[in-house]
Amino acid sequence: MFRLLLTSFVFFFLTACVPASSILLTEQEKPAELDKTSILKITIPVREQGYGNFDTQVLDSQKALDNFIETTQKQKNWNQKKNFIDSLTLAPIDFKQYNLLLYRMTENSGSTVLSVDVPKGTNEHILIEIGRDKPDMGTADMAYYALAYKVLKTVQDITFDNGLKKHIIKNKSLNIKEEPTTSTVPKECLEWYDGCNDCGRVGDADDVVCTERYCVHRDKFKCTKWKDDNYKPSSNIKGNELQKSK
Repeated sequence: MFRLLLTSFVFFFLTACVPASSILLTEQEKPAELDKTSILKITIPVREQGYGNFDTQVLDSQKALDNFIETTQKQKNWNQKKNFIDSLTLAPIDFKQYNLLLYRMTENSGSTVLSVDVPKGTNEHILIEIGRDKPDMGTADMAYYALAYKVLKTVQDITFDNGLKKHIIKNKSLNIKEEPTTSTVPKECLEWYDGCNDCGRVGDADDVVCTERYCVHRDKFKCTKWKDDNYKPSSNIKGNELQKSK
């Protein structure tokens, strides 16, 4: 009996001395550490006046990147346009696995110095901390900064934290539905919102023009002008809810 009590006491003493985390956190419960291949930084000019031409966005296809570059080439007020474009194109991106994330930042003073930490977190949720050293006396010029990353499509979101606020960017996963194409839009629909841009038919039904906005998030397709106001659609478009504009 004495041996049993002694053994129980020793077991209780040793257990109490072991840190609680060692007992409660098993190997299976530990969060998966961030794999370096989940997010890869692309070197672009950190500060550039031309960055004022676009917002933070996720490009998920070669076509999207080509359209972005084509638009950029037509823009003015760039200082290092060729350097920026070359950085995005000289090393091809495998869009079957990766998306291109362009994160844009704006500062009210060009005297602010930014320091970007290495990504951390998990393979699903990535955190990037950004330090800001703002002098008491600085210039009053508007400054635009940008960061570029290749991000695996399996990553769910990327959070940028500059100490003042957290900006969460939703990634475009492998399951993102395709945007409606001209061929899937009903002939009776003359003008529509494809979830990002406004489009309309010009002349022949197959001749279509659209705005060229870049969107971080895509909304539902919606026809904004029908050929016949009494027309009622009976089918969906690529899984997007077809709505008649009120």
